[in-house]
Amino acid sequence: MKHLFIAILFATCPAAAIAETQLERLEVISERMTDAMFDAMIRMVERDGGNATPMREAIPDTTWDASYRDAGACLLDRFTAASSVTAVDKMLDDMEAFVPQMADMDLDSMGDDATFLPEGISEDFSVSVNQECGLTGIMMDRMDESGFMAAMMQSMSGN
Repeated sequence: MKHLFIAILFATCPAAAIAETQLERLEVISERMTDAMFDAMIRMVERDGGNATPMREAIPDTTWDASYRDAGACLLDRFTAASSVTAVDKMLDDMEAFVPQMADMDLDSMGDDATFLPEGISEDFSVSVNQECGLTGIMMDRMDESGFMAAMMQSMSGN
């Protein structure tokens, strides 16, 4: 379950790309990080000898829509209020630099190496903001609706 929580946290975490606003950066890198996280989950199942085909077939859409953008804007507002615009920009820069490294990482490494939070933002605060702003719920709903969650649980249980 720890791996699932880390994966969900990554799926809802912001990141950066070439874009004009923090929200645009957050959207682009979040989509890239989420895709990389799903790939890591599939690699984990395959490494452990499981059948990852059902997971591959059920990967949810990672594209942001209006609800995702609203949730992302909420997160940025909360992080900026608790820290600063400069600290949030640095977080986005650090996350952007991390995305290419995710291609060969497993979920444990992702969790261990992911230290992006802006100065003044604790991990507990980040988790709380992700939940309160709705990012966690959106991704959980997408994983459930696509069948990815069920496929992952089945693969992890060896069935």
